Amino acid sequence: MEQLLRHELILGLLPSKDSALDSNAIHQRVANQGVQVDKRTIQRDLSELEQKFPHVHSRPKGKAKLWWAEKSLSRLSMLPTDAMNLVMIMEHAARFGMAAQVENLAPLRDYATSLLKGNRPSQDCSGKIISNTRFVVLEPGQVKPEVLEVVQQALLDDACIEALYLKRGACAPKTLHIKPLGLSYQDSNIYLSCLVKGLPKGKLAALPLHRFQTARTTWENLEAPDDFDINSFEAKRSLISQKSEHPVQLKLRITQTLYERLDENALTTDQELRPAANGWWLMTGSVHLSQGLELWGSTPFPRTV
Repeated sequence: MEQLLRHELILGLLPSKDSALDSNAIHQRVANQGVQVDKRTIQRDLSELEQKFPHVHSRPKGKAKLWWAEKSLSRLSMLPTDAMNLVMIMEHAARFGMAAQVENLAPLRDYATSLLKGNRPSQDCSGKIISNTRFVVLEPGQVKPEVLEVVQQALLDDACIEALYLKRGACAPKTLHIKPLGLSYQDSNIYLSCLVKGLPKGKLAALPLHRFQTARTTWENLEAPDDFDINSFEAKRSLISQKSEHPVQLKLRITQTLYERLDENALTTDQELRPAANGWWLMTGSVHLSQGLELWGSTPFPRTV
């Protein structure tokens, strides 16, 4: 049997950690499947699998080794293209304020990377994908892991928290009583959509988590709206400075350079581009008014090929 197929067979036969087996027992399992190879071949296969796959492990027992696989990962069925997508998404997320979360998923990331390396080291694809941007990306604000954990647990438990919060420009932090409603990962930072005691009833706030110095759950409750939707206009008005509840009709006169850009990457889903006089183009489409639209409109567009 070819090595690739034999490796796939062994991966499926490896037990969990509690039932770890030595190479002799694994050799017998392989033989029971009708595959006749010597014990040394199985030992080499196991060593190679441990190097290639992060969910394959061994530990010494006397002069032998016991072998097992993390079954939570070994049950995964992932195509190499899906592994490439996962690695790319996680690398992108790490650059935009989610490095700690990606690190918590390191076994899954490493497993996907191992699939890209595959069974032909000379054709390792793990270094062929990267996350980039043409824009200058600010370094993410430093969120304390213990703060994020408290906030995430409060979201899961529908609970409230008490936080020590340092407002921008303030000399000293202030204690806030907060009802977490949702998290928004944006612009290299993490924002908490929430209710804050003392604000008008129902008014949503958006607080960057890197300004939280401490956080703990509290028994005192703030009543949250039953129909809260983090994609609602009220939530987006505080999170991303969205200024219109419904899309407005946009009409722009644009240059040839900007036409070429928007012809490839549309500004709106219903965008239309039509030629105008003197080399100009007319762009129409519907879009929400927002701070993002204002920033986009003030961005120079260098000619690219």
